[in-house]
Amino acid sequence: MYLVDVRLESTARLSPSDVRILLSEAARPDDGVEHIYVQPAPSPTGPLPRGAAPSLDVVLFLSHRTLTESERAADAVLRRCTVRGLRFRRLSTMPLTLLVDLLALEG
Repeated sequence: MYLVDVRLESTARLSPSDVRILLSEAARPDDGVEHIYVQPAPSPTGPLPRGAAPSLDVVLFLSHRTLTESERAADAVLRRCTVRGLRFRRLSTMPLTLLVDLLALEG
């Protein structure tokens, strides 16, 4: 299982729930999407300007054997959403086991 971190950067005002639904609908069975987590992204410059849409951070949990397969599947899902006018940027990918190990080190 791999986690793929993505950021939605769009002028569309979508809730985390809306984005989760859009990504779920864009995912196909062979994409291996097991779970989708969405939350508001922290603003790097403080409060957003009035009327600006906040960025959303997304984590796709993908059940592929390799990093390359997971990234390809995530990119395919994101491309299908881009057709709908949304802009996603892939930030990082890591094995779920690495995340568990890192969290264990934090205590």
